[in-house]
Amino acid sequence: MECITLTGISRRVLKDLMENRIRTLEIRSPRNFFSLEGISPDERVFLTESSATDVVPGISGLLTGVVGVQVVTHRMIQSGEFYYEELESQAARVQLHLLGIGRVRSVKSNDIGHPFVLDVDEVRYCNAR
Repeated sequence: MECITLTGISRRVLKDLMENRIRTLEIRSPRNFFSLEGISPDERVFLTESSATDVVPGISGLLTGVVGVQVVTHRMIQSGEFYYEELESQAARVQLHLLGIGRVRSVKSNDIGHPFVLDVDEVRYCNAR
């Protein structure tokens, strides 16, 4: 199945998602932010701790379903006697629920500025290596 992919997710977050079955992530990475653009509830998302350049067939991760997505804007203002500085950034908050474990079959799309899409197989049993 084809899945939108979020890469570079920490091991602690993946473990927390496995234990609690639901988790809200705030995504600030530009590559992951673009992957969430246009995603809707009930779509599948594959999470992996590997970086985008290290994702190859055989990498495992978590298959999740989207509960909701929200884009938030953070604004920070600094000023002094002789300057005024304003910084604005956007982040995506996505709430995910655990569906299972998946393994990458192939990379479908890995273009910068577009969603990172993989072909993923759901792992329903233990495979001996």
